[in-house]
Amino acid sequence: MPGPWGRFVENISSKLAFFPPNPPTYEVREHQDGSGELYVQPTTLDVPKVLQCTVKKLTTKPTKKGEGGGSEIITAFVPHRSATITILYSHGNAVDLGQMLPVYRELSKLLKANVMGYDYTGYGASTGLQPTVGHTLADIMTVYEHLVNVMKLNPRSIIAYGQSVGSGPTSYLGAHVPDLGGVVLHSPLLSGIRVLSPGLKWWPAFADVYPNHLLAPKINAPVLVMHGTEDEVIHISCGERLHQLCKNKVQPLWAQGFNHQDLEMCEEYLPTLDKFIAKVAAASSANSKGDAAAPAPASASESAPPPSSATQSSAAQQQRPAARSLAREAPAALHMQGGGIT
Repeated sequence: MPGPWGRFVENISSKLAFFPPNPPTYEVREHQDGSGELYVQPTTLDVPKVLQCTVKKLTTKPTKKGEGGGSEIITAFVPHRSATITILYSHGNAVDLGQMLPVYRELSKLLKANVMGYDYTGYGASTGLQPTVGHTLADIMTVYEHLVNVMKLNPRSIIAYGQSVGSGPTSYLGAHVPDLGGVVLHSPLLSGIRVLSPGLKWWPAFADVYPNHLLAPKINAPVLVMHGTEDEVIHISCGERLHQLCKNKVQPLWAQGFNHQDLEMCEEYLPTLDKFIAKVAAASSANSKGDAAAPAPASASESAPPPSSATQSSAAQQQRPAARSLAREAPAALHMQGGGIT
């Protein structure tokens, strides 16, 4: 965002959109074995310790428009031995990496995927006095480039997952990386101002933040939108509109009766993610063998809101033990806590 007006909007949005836990729920410490490797040590009793991850500090670079950069952010990579897909998870506005790590561990185990989590600038043990929209864009691009350039992952094997305010940097990444494997938008915002005023017809882009409505049509990867029908923070119309705008959408999950705080408790949550991961994995495998180009556009049936079908019910029934397993550990970390625009 250019000029003083852009800086004013960024400053206001940072106060509305970001609520990092204070104090943070964890510290980053170095193992005492001389390896120099890092680990996340919870600082509160209600956050379990997760050792099955690789913790790194990454220095962020500004975006091409000069936004953000210059921070040292904390990342945690949770591996799965049989994974072919890596989920790059951008969390909500009122949690930090310490709270989310147990969730990433469970998602990795249940979905048989690697999960890369990170804290935004100004969150947790990441440096920076105040989170900003620009910093989050630089943050996610830095983590993505680490996955591709340092860890040597195929971009088509990466799914960018954004929850609530995390849908902003996730949509940004999806719009700027044409060969990304997939995008998941979990309770996403249409844009900052459109969360505050859902019925708004027009607002100047330079005075808005996280304009997902402008980014969604630019995403080449398949996009899965999940939204609770009773979302009290970000109205479901935001998710519905983003789904309409995506050119390569898959069947969405409209979680009947669920709100902003408990969408992941829906029985269809894990089966829906599992199906999407399988789709991305198949496309990635085919592409690596030279047998396929970009993922095929979704069919009309995928574009429509999902009805309650026998097939969907069967899949949900098969996954219910896993869903309950996740539900026992996830809520404290995965739920959004706090106010603001998300």
